[in-house]
Amino acid sequence: MITLLSTSCHSYTHQPLQKTDRLDFRVLTYNRAFRAERLPRGTYIFSDLDRLSYWELELAARLYRTLQAAGLRVLNDPARLRQRFPLLRALQHAGFNRFGAWTADDPSRPARYPVFLRTQCAHRGPLSDLLADEDEIAVAIEAALANGVPMRELLLVEYCAQPVSENLFRKLATFRVGERMVSTLCVHEGHWAAKYGQLGIATQELYDDEFAIVDTNRYGEPLRPAFDIGHADYGRADFALVDGRPQVYEINTNPMLDPVGQHPFAIRIRADALFFDRLIDAFCEIDSEGAGPVAIDDAALATQRKRDRFVLRSRWTP
Repeated sequence: MITLLSTSCHSYTHQPLQKTDRLDFRVLTYNRAFRAERLPRGTYIFSDLDRLSYWELELAARLYRTLQAAGLRVLNDPARLRQRFPLLRALQHAGFNRFGAWTADDPSRPARYPVFLRTQCAHRGPLSDLLADEDEIAVAIEAALANGVPMRELLLVEYCAQPVSENLFRKLATFRVGERMVSTLCVHEGHWAAKYGQLGIATQELYDDEFAIVDTNRYGEPLRPAFDIGHADYGRADFALVDGRPQVYEINTNPMLDPVGQHPFAIRIRADALFFDRLIDAFCEIDSEGAGPVAIDDAALATQRKRDRFVLRSRWTP
């Protein structure tokens, strides 16, 4: 059995794995996990960590350690996993990425432009267009604050992208599941911040190459160091090639699994089927089970259970 821990509002992302008959894959919300006196044995994946509050993150880290001490296989240590800003800083420091990131209230500023504004935790793409100088940065930050975006959430990220052809950008992605690396489909879009994809913009040649990426797992091993730097045992690294080098933008620990349905290019449907087959194989490798439940006896979790008995979400106690 494999259990993915997720926030309540984003517990839908792995439905294809819940539906396959090759796995016993379940999703457990953190709210329920923090209230559990016992949990069944199996493999546990801690996801969606960037959407947890500070106290919830600490409770998740305590739960991780309780399960690990009981001999269970657990992925993504909430106390160690690097989220977006520290991950980008660490990747640049290690020489993997060549672009930088700064908090919006950092007195230092980028040495190179353009940059753009985004949030640390939300998955909604850029908050600004490309910014060419300090004056444009100040205007963009003020606009975000005026819209209620907290200063602590604001990041400045150096632009680092490269079109594959005129007005066509490509975002690539690779999964890590334990020790297995699995290349997945690309996103093709006319905007530099490729996120959702744009139907009709990619060519047969690009979709043929996409199939080859999945088939040969082209970027599996090249992306492993990024996961190691981020202390991420499970997730999807979103990246692009700039002058032939992978540049990682984030590692999403709760990625959306959305199989391709109908598509004008049959090769893309084949690539997607191959990816899902290999992804399920990877999950099968980390699957585990055992006899008897695990008692969740961590003192902080036990105290929290009593305090949260009649509320829907964990209340802060520090």
